[in-house]
Formats: sequence, C-alpha cells, structure tokens
Amino acid sequence: MNGFEQLVQTVLWNARWVMLLPVVGLLAGAVYFAVQTGLEVWRSLGSGSLEKALPLMVGAVDVALLASVLIIFALGLYELFIAEVRFKRTEGGFENVLVVKSLSDLKTKLGQVILMILIVKFFEKAQAFSPKAALDFLFYAGAVALLGAALWLVQAEKTGK
Repeated sequence: MNGFEQLVQTVLWNARWVMLLPVVGLLAGAVYFAVQTGLEVWRSLGSGSLEKALPLMVGAVDVALLASVLIIFALGLYELFIAEVRFKRTEGGFENVLVVKSLSDLKTKLGQVILMILIVKFFEKAQAFSPKAALDFLFYAGAVALLGAALWLVQAEKTGK
C-alpha cells in the first residue's frame, strides 16, 4: 500500500467522527421529548378527572416512545460508526438491549418502536371513535385484528419462529 492510499484510508476512517454531530443532536432531541413527557404526565395528574387525564397520558406515552426512537437511533449510529458502547454488567444479568451490529439491526429495533408509536396513535384516535353504522364496528374490529397480527409478527421474528 502506497503513502497516498494510506492517507486516503486514514482520512476516511477519521471521517466517522462526523457522526457525532447527529448523535448529539438526536440525544438532545430525546432529552427534549423526555422532558415533554414529564410535563404531559404532570398535566394529566393535575387535570382532575379521568376523562381529561386519559388523552394526556396516551399523548405522554406517544412522546416517550418518540424519545426512545431518538435514543435508539443515536446509540445505533454511535455503535455503527464510532465505537461499541461498553458498560459494567451486574450479576443480575443487566444486558444491553441496544447492541447494534449492523444497519439491519438498527432498522429492526427502530421498526419495533415505530410500530408501537403507530399503535398508540391508533388508540389515541380511537378515543374519538363514534360509529354511525354496523360496518364502522367491523372496520374497527378489523383494524384491531391487524394491529394484533403486526405485534404477533414482530414477536415471532424476535423469537425466530
């Protein structure tokens, strides 16, 4: 390998540090949404009635899931491009569930959380469901069945069955 090729490879290898910018930005976004989650929960606790608290709590779950997407994506980018995230494991089996070995791993983890966000959004919209005909109930039941099937498929993929 000649000197020029060595220089190009060194520059390319060190260019991976550019990925720290989106990692820091994603973590800042996750902190922002985590704070928003806390504020939503606080508002729901102070609302005084279950009818007012329930939509606020569902919204808080939605925002918390969004914060988790940002954290997963930040950690995944860091592990893919910069270095493995290491920590001490206790004897209780504390395990890093966010280990990302490939872009496919990252997509799978993000897909699972995004599916949960979609489910929460569905039930958020379902709170305002007011059926006008029997067919409306059938469509609603079909949507719930499709959500159940999606969750089953995700679980089946995780367990390898």
